[in-house]
Parts: sequence; structure tokens; C-alpha cells
Amino acid sequence: MSLSRIALNQQQIEAINWRNLQSLRTGLSDLICEPMEVTSEQLQKMIYSEGFPEEARFDEQGNLYEENFYVSLQRRMETAIASESIAVRCGVVIDNSFLRSFPTMAGSYRKEQIGEIDRFAVTMLKLGEPVLVYGQDESGLWSFVRSRQAIGWMLSERIAWETDFFRWRQYCTNRMQAVVTDSCFTLDYTDFDGISQSKNLFMGTCLALYDTTRDTFLVGLPVKDRRGNLANIQLVLRRNGSLVPGNLPLSAQNIISQAKKMLGEPYGWGGTGYHRDCTSLVGDVFSTFGLQFPRNSTQQLQMFGVERLPVKREQRYQFISALMPGAVLYFPGHAMLYLGRRGQELEILHSVYALGLPAADRIIPHKLRRVITSSLRQQRVNGECLLDALTACWAPEHQKQQL
Repeated sequence: MSLSRIALNQQQIEAINWRNLQSLRTGLSDLICEPMEVTSEQLQKMIYSEGFPEEARFDEQGNLYEENFYVSLQRRMETAIASESIAVRCGVVIDNSFLRSFPTMAGSYRKEQIGEIDRFAVTMLKLGEPVLVYGQDESGLWSFVRSRQAIGWMLSERIAWETDFFRWRQYCTNRMQAVVTDSCFTLDYTDFDGISQSKNLFMGTCLALYDTTRDTFLVGLPVKDRRGNLANIQLVLRRNGSLVPGNLPLSAQNIISQAKKMLGEPYGWGGTGYHRDCTSLVGDVFSTFGLQFPRNSTQQLQMFGVERLPVKREQRYQFISALMPGAVLYFPGHAMLYLGRRGQELEILHSVYALGLPAADRIIPHKLRRVITSSLRQQRVNGECLLDALTACWAPEHQKQQL
């Protein structure tokens, strides 16, 4: 198969998205089908779905969190579940926002990863994403929300409210969109008060598309009005390859091209620093084709069409080498994109925290914290070869057989 050949058309992509939305194990949500009222008990289960850590955790300065830190967090969260019945509000994210396990920007680190992997980080919500809002902490600074991928706490100031459910639903299902295909680009504009502003738009961000010409797009940028409600600023943007009308065609060539735009960028667990970890890189790449990928590797492994890899090493090598470039390879806790075979080497691209470097009598952990290309011969920090660690794959060209 040619690398430029379309592996999945838009109808097939929508069928795959629908299958994944039907599975609770993917963590994906069709927001417009969620109930608009929940009980206090239901909300409590959502808010405490991730319990407070039992292991020792530290702040960015290396200070151990004591029990009073978690007591304070719990008191703030209890405000959101004070009523027996909670009416859900509709909103749209108006700036890239961190989704957190708890209503705090204080980091939570293991001793060996202080300042590096913040375990309270869930993901990054992109500008323009719709959310359901279930409540706020006692200060009103934080809102507990559900996005299409995850639930957690985000800063309330980054939500614009939409009081008309049917208008919000139309926003969620709008097919006329311009999709960001750059890793990130800066959009400069003038707000309603005549003040110059700028926003960073990350790969996969969608803007309402009103009109196109050969040279320009007319798009809508979601913002707040003076009452905090959703409004749109219409902008004329030049066609320069940073945005495309609708989704890119899903081909191996386009998957690789999109992924390589991120080479060298920093690793960002759960969106930390507005950077990507392994699964958000995969998700952002495939979002430009209209595919919705779950948030983490555990959930991605529950997607429709995931295949188990052969147990024997030689059979696994042959299976992967026969895949079209652009397949996603998994082992527990990690995801990577297959770039193809070069000679006898199976090449991959991934956002990686650390790999292992062989020394005379041991493996030395090397914290790369970058998006890199490497070979499946590369070793993990435990000394295991990446090829031997792999357990599953998701290959676009195999999906048609299963639909």
C-alpha cells in the first residue's frame, strides 16, 4: 500500500469514534448525551474517583505533604456537592487549561521525580473544547468539569458559559470547522475592547469555520462576553498551512508528517507546561483526522480495533514490520508511533520521559524528556528492549476488516 493512500475515510472514522464512545472503559464521553442533572451521591463518586494518594508525595521544593494539606483540599471540594440535586451547566474552554485531579495548582511529586512529573496533572484542555460543569470549590476559583476525554478540576475563569443547551449542543456537533495542523501556532487578534491579544493554538484545536476563499478562512474564536457568557470573535486568517478546512485525509504519510512536527519538543506529563506526554502526542496527531483517542494508555488499549501482538519475539518483529507506518504501538504505560522499517531496524517516534543506556555491567537511566525518534532495539530504564515490552497495536489499515 502506498503511504499516501487513504487508510480510513471519514465515514469509517466516525464509525470507530462511535464504537469507542460506547465503551465505558475508554473514558470517552459524548457530552450531549450526558444527564443535565446529577445527584449529590453521583457527583461525589465522580469527584473522588481518584482518591488521595496513599504513598508519600512532595511539593516542588521537596516538602512532604502532611494530612492537613489533603483535609484542606477535601473541604474545598465538598462545596461542590452540598446540594442533593445538582444542575449541570454547559461551557466552552476559552484558553488552553490544565485539568487537575484536585482544585489546586500545587504539584504532587514522588521523591525521585520532584519538579518533573506532577501526579495531580490529568491533561490539557484545548481552547474551544466544550465541557459540562458540575460545581465549583468553596472559592469559586475552580470548577469540576467533564470534557470529552476526562473529568477533573480547571480554573473557572477559563470557561465561557452557554445558557442555551441547544445552542451549546450545536456548537459541540458543528462539522464546519478549521482544524489546527501545526504543533502550535500563535493567533494574534483584537478583543471586543480593542485590546491586542494572542492565543496559542495547539494541534487538533478546532475553530468554527464560517467561510473560505482561495487565500483566507473566516473563523470564530470562542471568548467570554462581559457577563462571562460564550461569544465569538470573527477573524479572517490567511491560508498558510497552519489550519485546514475540516480534517486531514488519514494516510500513513500524513500521520508521519503530523507526528514529526513535534520532534524535539519537551515531554509534559498530563499536559504539564503545555507540552505532550506519549498518549497526548498520539491523540493530537489523530485528532487532525477526526479520530477521538482516549486520554491515557490504559484507556487507549480499550479502543475498538486494538490487536494483541504475538508473544514470540521473531513473530512480533515480523508482525510489526508488516504494518503500515503510522500504527500505534503499546506496552503498559506507554504509546509510540511506528515510522516503518529501515534496513533491519523498526523505527518509532514517541514522547519519552526516560530510556536506558547500557553501561559495562548495568543500565543507566537517562532522562530524555523529549519527543524523539528511535529504534525498537532501544532499552527501557529496566533494561528491557522496547520490542520485547510491546503488547498491543492499533493499526489504521486493519480497522476496515473489523468495522
